[in-house]
Amino acid sequence: MPGAIQRVIFDQTAIPRLERALDLTAARHKLLTQNVANAETPGYVRKDIDFASELRASMGSASSTGVRTTRPGHMTGQSRVHACKVIKERPAQGEATSVELDQEMARMAENQLEYNISAHLARGKFETLKLAIRGGR
Repeated sequence: MPGAIQRVIFDQTAIPRLERALDLTAARHKLLTQNVANAETPGYVRKDIDFASELRASMGSASSTGVRTTRPGHMTGQSRVHACKVIKERPAQGEATSVELDQEMARMAENQLEYNISAHLARGKFETLKLAIRGGR
């Protein structure tokens, strides 16, 4: 019955959705840093993830996703695989690149805030679970 217990503990909390938010912000951070690194590369195509749309899409099916494992046999439960759509922005006619550093830095700051909020909320959920397991000690 570990599957049933995991569904009750994890699916009834926001933990799977918060995990998805953390995964999305990490993936977005990689893309944004690639954009900054290639800001001066002629013909470079800017890449990003629509964080809000991807999170909304994953939240719609979060209750049926199960627990995501990091290694085979690590935990029992269904693995949820949801690839995110990467948005590619071509340079405008006559421009060498589609990357504007000030906008990329603003996007990185926004992404960092989204990550921090998700991590803070996840920590709070785990603290609540820990308190429930210990019986309020």
